[in-house]
Order: sequence, then C-alpha cells, then structure tokens
Amino acid sequence: VTYSRSDYNVNAGSSFGNGRDFTPYWNLINTPMHIPTTNFKDWNKPYGNDYSQGSSYWASPDGFFNDYYSNPYFMIDNFRSVGKSDDILGNVELNYKATSWLNFTYRLGGTISSSSAKTTQAAFTYSPFAKASGKSIAGTGDLVSAVGDNSFTSSRINSEFFATFNKSYEKIKFDALIGTSWRETTNKNVNVSSSNLGIPAVFNVLVRKGEPGASEFNQKARLNRYFGKVGATYDGWASAEVTGSYDIDSRLAYFYDYNIKNISFFYPGANVSLVLSDAIPALKGNKAISFLKLRGALSKTGNVNLAPYSLENTYSAGSGFPFGTLLGFTSDNTLRRPSYQPEFVINKEIGLEIGFNKNRINLEVSAYQQENSNQLITVAYSAATGFPSALLNAASFTNKGLEFDLKLTPLVKINKVNIDFKVNYTYQVNKVTQVIDGVDELGIGNGNFIIKGQSAYTFKLSDYARDAEGRVIVNPITGYPSVDPILRQFGRTIPSHIIGMSLNVNWKNFNFSAVADYRGGNQIFSGIGADMDFSGISIRSAQNGRQPFIFPNSVTVDAAGKSTPNTSIYTQNGGYNFWSQDVNTTANSNYLADGSFWKLREVAISYNIPSKVFKFTRNTVKSASFTITGRNLLVWLPETNEWTDPEFSNTTGNAQGVNTRNNTPPTRIFGANLTLNF
Repeated sequence: VTYSRSDYNVNAGSSFGNGRDFTPYWNLINTPMHIPTTNFKDWNKPYGNDYSQGSSYWASPDGFFNDYYSNPYFMIDNFRSVGKSDDILGNVELNYKATSWLNFTYRLGGTISSSSAKTTQAAFTYSPFAKASGKSIAGTGDLVSAVGDNSFTSSRINSEFFATFNKSYEKIKFDALIGTSWRETTNKNVNVSSSNLGIPAVFNVLVRKGEPGASEFNQKARLNRYFGKVGATYDGWASAEVTGSYDIDSRLAYFYDYNIKNISFFYPGANVSLVLSDAIPALKGNKAISFLKLRGALSKTGNVNLAPYSLENTYSAGSGFPFGTLLGFTSDNTLRRPSYQPEFVINKEIGLEIGFNKNRINLEVSAYQQENSNQLITVAYSAATGFPSALLNAASFTNKGLEFDLKLTPLVKINKVNIDFKVNYTYQVNKVTQVIDGVDELGIGNGNFIIKGQSAYTFKLSDYARDAEGRVIVNPITGYPSVDPILRQFGRTIPSHIIGMSLNVNWKNFNFSAVADYRGGNQIFSGIGADMDFSGISIRSAQNGRQPFIFPNSVTVDAAGKSTPNTSIYTQNGGYNFWSQDVNTTANSNYLADGSFWKLREVAISYNIPSKVFKFTRNTVKSASFTITGRNLLVWLPETNEWTDPEFSNTTGNAQGVNTRNNTPPTRIFGANLTLNF
C-alpha cells in the first residue's frame, strides 16, 4: 500500500476575467524589458503620502506606470489557488502452483484519489485619482472578491485472474496463458463559486451576493477483457506466438439501444523470431558476429478513445440560469452519435538484431507499417445545426517508419574508465487514406486538418494574399498587405525525424551521464507570437527601428492582374499601428516556424561514497551516493523560431503543434540527491 500527498499554492489569474488580463505572464510581456520589474514586489506595502521615487505607491495598481495592464507581482498575489491531493494505491497478488506445469495467479489493485482546491480573487478598489486620471485599467472597474471551491474524487479497481501453462516435449517448449480482467473507474467533481462576495476578506460562498455558480460531474466506466496467448519455442532459437483479446467496454454503450455486440470487439496478434546465431553452426562462437536474430510481427489492437457517456448529447445550465425558478440549459456544442467504432491499428513489423565483438556493438533495425482506422476526431460542423463541432469516426491513415538502435557498450574502456554510448533514430511518415464519405478534408481545430493524401495532421492557416509567384500583394497607397480569406496549406504537425542519444562515463566511484535528442521535419505555430507583437517585445516588432518599411517580397497588382515588384511603397506605419493590428497579427503564417530542435535533456554527476566513511556508524549505514542533476539545460532552435520550446502544446489531443501564452517559458531544473542505504 502506498500513500502520497501533494500541496500547492499557485497563481490563478487565468480563472478570472477573460482568462488573460489577470495572469502574471500576460502582464509581464506587456512590461517593457528595461523596466526593473523586481523592484515592484512590495505593491501592498502602505505608502501613506509618500510618492517619492522608490515608494511602494509606484508598485501599487494605482501608481504602476502602465495605464492598460498592471504590476505582475500584484497579479501573482491577488489571484491564488490553494489545494491538495491525496492518493492511496494498493495491490495484492496470489499465486497457486497446481502442478509443475500449471500456475494460477490472481491480482487485485486499487487507487483512490481525492483533491480539493480553493481559488480566490481578492478585492481591490482603485483610488479616485487613478480613475480620474484616465488610467484605462482603473476605468474598467474595481475588483470584487470572488471564490471558487472544487472537490474531486476518483477511484479505480483492477481485478485480474489468469492461468499459465509451461510444458516441454524434447526440443519443443510450449507456453500458454488464458485469463480475464475487470476494471472500473469512477470520477466525481463538484464546483461551487461566487463572483461577488459581500465580505471581501471572507472567501466563502456563504457571504455571496446573488446566486452562486454550481456544477456537478459524475463518471463511471467498466471494461471486461478476456485474453490469451499460445507460444512455442524450438531448441531455443525458433519461436512463434499468437495472442488474442476480447474487450467489452461500457464507453461504447448507448443507453437507449443497448446491444452487447456494439460494445465488444476482438483483436489478435502473432509474432515469430529466429536466433540465427544459435541455429547456424557456422555462427556459433563466431568472433565477429556474436548475436543474430530475425523477427516479425503482425497484430491488430483496439482502443476506445472516448470518455464515458460520449454517445449522448449533453446540456449545461445556460448563462443567467436558473432565473428565479426558471431553469435554462444549452447544448455543450459537440454533436454526438448514438454509436461509435473502436479505433483499430493493424501493425506489421520486421526486425533485425545483430551483435558484434562479443556484443560490445549491438545494432537493432526495425521497419513497420500501421493501418489506423476509425479514428475518433472532433471536427468542425455547421453551426446552423446548433452544434459547431461533431465527434466522428472520421479518418483512416497509414504510418510507415524505420527505427535504428545502436549500443556501444563499452565504446571505450581504458583502465578504470568505462564509456558507454547509445543512439537511436526513427524516421516516420504518414498519409491520410480516407476521411468520411464525400469529404476529403476536415478541420479538427488548432489549425490542424485531415486532408486525404496528405500527412496526418497538416496545418492550414491564414496567410497574406499572394500573386502566382508567392509574393505578397500590398495596397499601392498604404503599402499594407491584406489577409487572404482562404486558408493556405502548410506542413505537417508531427515530427518525421527523431534522434535520441545517451552517454555514460564511469571512473572509479564517479559516474557522468547525459541525454540529448533531436526532433525535426515538422512545423509549429506559436500563438504567443501575436501577443509579443502586440506588446512590442518581439524581435519582429523591432524590425526597421519601428519605422515605415517596404514589405519584403511584395508586389502591387494592377486592374489587369499584372504584378509589379514593390521597391518604393512604404507601409504607412512601422510601429504599434502596424505590428499590433490585424494586418499583422491575423496572418497566422507570420508565427509559423520550423519545429525542429536539438535539446540537452539531462546531465547527472554522481559519486558513490566509500563505505569506510561510515565506519563510525558501526555498519548502520551500508552505502551512500550523492547525485547532482540538471534537466532541460540547453536547446538549439532554427532561426525561424524566435518564440519558445517546440515541444510545448496547448492540448494533449490530436491537434498538436500549437503553443500559446499559457505555455510559460521553459525552465532549467537543477537538483541534488543523497541516498543512504541502511
């Protein structure tokens, strides 16, 4: 049984207002870089009538220099979320050996989680002077106290029973497994809130003014699985195995038309392998080739990528309801179907494993092809139906790839120095083979599209109007470009090249390790780019000294459609009135970049402390080690990416490759660890 607890006290500015203006990061990027922001920590310190330089008045929301946004430290302190979570995990395993070749196993596991949080907005009243001075942020109104309380509980129970069979007949060894498993998952979430508290210092809905906000969310899902496998090995070098699973998943059930056939599905698999270094006499004891293996596999896997009750259209309380005793509800915007198919993947793979020089050099090569069908996608839908999106089994696509894994163990061995090096490389491509009937293209949000014949997934974004040669068309009077109303197709959102490397060096009691990797072949869209242009802190907005300029690679087009290169027409403005305006920020292509990067993931140095150091403990301390680690230490980006870490994403769903201001800057993490063994 394991118990863990975590406590947190974090900023909650995104939970109030428009989700943007009260966040520290937004207010920070709207603070010029030359402003010594850290000098404004004491915004809440009484200042009396002291308005001199260095007075806390200039840190307060009343006196802060920015008329439109506030002191980031005020936002940090004024909007908070304080919470905790408790988790209990337990499991038990029972084994019974019926005979020398038959064994029964039963496993029972469970997890219970509970969390609670209180999110608060403290009150603040702007001074009459701040309001009368024209300070925009003061003119939008005083802040009133607000509170939100959240309680979440969940549980998961896993039960598994299976029998294993192992029997040998001369050179053939048979093994088999048959069993069943059952899983139940429940979730409950309760929220209560008030955006107007009558007693500012009491963060409790008891002192609310008006109706509270309240919601409750319940989920339960069950999965039954029956599984088995049969395998055989001949003389230790030839192996074959077949597997099968049959799932019954409650998430596929439709309450109004329940049918066991609609919620159950079967998926098999098979694999074979040949250890040629054991099978071929000429390779036994070979000094050059110490290991050689061929393998192949064919399998089908099924997955239900649905939350419970996803087959029913749901409704939530509408804004302003309940109105007295009148209830009002609104649809949750996504149209659901009364039945869905599981997502299936048919995987074909072949591989080669070879070892040289007594397995000091090991190379593994694999090639695979995956046929993905029935992919569940939330797609854009006609808003005239009342549902601007719909959940559909809407796409099938093919993945193909090569994987290489090289291990040099050791790479170098000189006296007491031992160096190991490992590197792996993956090349992967995919293509959409089918969308829904009659449709070859679907948007799934985040600028991601499924387009038949193209990669899954592909960017389609807004771009400037261009001539046939791809040059930007500008207005002959203003010099400004215009945004094309038709979205333009760009590149893929998922990397096609992945490299991972690790280095390990041992010398006496010291150990040094490092991990680095590479991703490439994709593009990323940085939503924070427009925010940085708006605030004037981006590299782009500082181009041309913020003076009017000739738009690069631009042309003018006459009434006959003839393009003429622009060499003399300057934009009317090169400062705020260009970079922060729609003419710049609504062209998403301005913020599209090469998504490749090299990253030094982790470096660690450890020292195994000699046991003689602890003689004074009379063997109470048997051994000890001390480790210093650094994570996310360095990243190398292409010149086109001036914004942030390409791995950041604003979603965990399919529509990847997009980051926003909610993805705060990447951090380097340093740590130290002392381990004592008693």
